[in-house]
Amino acid sequence: MENSVTRRYWQAAILEVLVFGLLIAIYSIELALGMGEISQIAVQEILLLVIFFALNYYWIKQPVRLAATVNFGKTLLISVPFILVLLYLLLISLAPHSTHTIVMAAVSGIGAGVFEEYLFRGLILGILLKSFPHFSKAKTIWYAVTISSILFGIAHGSNFMSQSVSSTLVQIFGAISIGFLLSALYLRSGSIIVPMLFHAAWDATIVLVSGSTFANVGSSTFSPLATVGELVLFVLIAMFYFRKSKLSEIDLKHFE
Repeated sequence: MENSVTRRYWQAAILEVLVFGLLIAIYSIELALGMGEISQIAVQEILLLVIFFALNYYWIKQPVRLAATVNFGKTLLISVPFILVLLYLLLISLAPHSTHTIVMAAVSGIGAGVFEEYLFRGLILGILLKSFPHFSKAKTIWYAVTISSILFGIAHGSNFMSQSVSSTLVQIFGAISIGFLLSALYLRSGSIIVPMLFHAAWDATIVLVSGSTFANVGSSTFSPLATVGELVLFVLIAMFYFRKSKLSEIDLKHFE
């Protein structure tokens, strides 16, 4: 048992180091080739998805669930954050945007939504849910969600190559924050599709609002207060999803 748990820790760590290194390597190669931003995003996300899908298929063998564990009505209720973001996305899409911005929003949203959720919620969170065999169900969920969210944030540190340190720090903590909500959406619905859709809509909204794949472009200062506020907000939402009366609806065996 202990060897199995240790192996899972190593698997999660290796996946994190690998994705961080690949993000830097792929970006460096794309930059050297003079690729445009949209092409960079598309190639990067496709390559990474193929690589980690292959790693999971031949090595990790962690199931990534598509089918929800709750009925359609409950899935809609769980998806309220996604629905709200989607409505806002539809609203701002009525404003004039260049074709380049619209395409970049779509590519960035779909690319990040699919790959990052597959890796961080599907694989890493799934691995961590099996890494605390002696803990209670609540502690297992919170430990797995917290660690996977931190790893999700750290992976965004690779963006230091293309933006300021302050913007990278904001993005790291922002990713950690939203990681709690994305994890809650996956565990409560049982389907990786729900966090994928939310993530895609969220990233597309950021691009349409800011005109860039980085939410903080143009921000020259790191705002601890705003970052802490965002972290608290998403953790509170996650706490609502993981309230005691709803923990029983989460079937951890579904993710094994």
